[in-house]
Amino acid sequence: MVARRRKKISAIAPFSFEAVPFRRKLRFLERALMPSNASIFLALRYLRPKRSLVSIITLISVLGVMLGVGVLVVVMSVFQGWQVEFKKLILGFEPHVLLQQETHLSDARPGGNVARSDWRELIKRVQEHPGVVAAAPVAGGMAVLRKDDSDPEGVELFGLQDSEEKGLLAKISRHLLNGNFDLGGDHLVLTDRVAGQLGVKIGDTVALLASETMRQMIRDLRAAEAEVDPDKAAAARSEIVVLPRELIVTGIVRADTAGERCYVPLDVAQDLFGLEGGVSGISLELDDPTQADDFAADLFRTLVVPHDWSLRTWSSSHGAMLQSVENQQSLMWFLLVFIMLVAAICVMNTTITVTVQKRREIGILTALGGRAWQIIGIFLAKAGVVALLGILLGLAGGGLVLRYRNDLRDFIAERTGRDIFPQDIYFLSGIPAQVQAADIASICALAALLCLLAAVVPAWFAARVDPAIALRDGG
Repeated sequence: MVARRRKKISAIAPFSFEAVPFRRKLRFLERALMPSNASIFLALRYLRPKRSLVSIITLISVLGVMLGVGVLVVVMSVFQGWQVEFKKLILGFEPHVLLQQETHLSDARPGGNVARSDWRELIKRVQEHPGVVAAAPVAGGMAVLRKDDSDPEGVELFGLQDSEEKGLLAKISRHLLNGNFDLGGDHLVLTDRVAGQLGVKIGDTVALLASETMRQMIRDLRAAEAEVDPDKAAAARSEIVVLPRELIVTGIVRADTAGERCYVPLDVAQDLFGLEGGVSGISLELDDPTQADDFAADLFRTLVVPHDWSLRTWSSSHGAMLQSVENQQSLMWFLLVFIMLVAAICVMNTTITVTVQKRREIGILTALGGRAWQIIGIFLAKAGVVALLGILLGLAGGGLVLRYRNDLRDFIAERTGRDIFPQDIYFLSGIPAQVQAADIASICALAALLCLLAAVVPAWFAARVDPAIALRDGG
């Protein structure tokens, strides 16, 4: 009776951990040390702010991750925005595809005449090709402009038809700064940069001398110098007369958005460059300008383009600049990753410091049956919390900088006298920015991965510590 009563009393007695069998203790500790609870609990406990070296190093680690993420977000967003805006800028004044007639590739007819394919027939065939919005003739070349006694200014000149509705003329007209885009007579449309250098305004008359005229003058001079008879040479030189074409300025476009070209009527350009009713090219506007290279290849594949015509796209014309932007973006990725590596090293230093200071606790957990991966999970959770805080603060700081990027640029320019984003180099009046979800995700993933990898090595060594040695050294 006494034995049965003692069993009942022990059954209702309060739970005592000391009375639990050793195997049940191990199972209890194994469940308690799962990363879902104990690892995170201990990691947060180690991260509590205290007046110690650990808290200072932890704060530095968070700041390092924050700066790395913030700088990456700002730089990558600005580069992406610059790349997008630069492409928009080019597409705003450059033909999507430009067909150019090459006279030296054509067949010579008897009598010295050159057989040139009819550009009017080519326009009709190209307009029937899928994806073409507009096709218009272009007469282009280099010319020299001058007003009164001002210094001459060399420009690229394009002759366009005044009747275009969806072609290059309609696209350039959007960049008009002053006057009218009138190409109906002896008119000229300048950029604001050229107009400022020449000192002209709307309604002024400008003398224009085409490059073809200058080349002809040079050929005549060389022929006169080659003449043996002095009288004939003098007579030949006296016959060389160069009369510039006078044009009236009717419009001024923005050079920062419309490029550096100047524009005249098509018939004026044909006369200036000696094309005799021909054209130097055909500008094409496409539904999807990003497919310009594929469209050009399809034109040659279907034999739409005659043998005396060549072709270039907007991307090939500015391929060096576009490639430079992409290379700079890749280089910045490579350089800024080192900032993240520095932040990861800070996390590693924090983990090493914590493992040294918590050596006795690690020995106790190991002696009580804690597995190695459970010990590692504690310090990985700590590194994960540091990475998470740094990432969130970096995203917030980067977003704040992007929000006030132009104000910061103006502030720095006022204080230092230097423009960190000059318009004459980047062709944009403001700092562009475009935040892409893929870039943000990759930056966050990179920061978290580097922080976790940095914590793995010291955590692994801490988990392999001998409990007896750890308890002895820990006092």
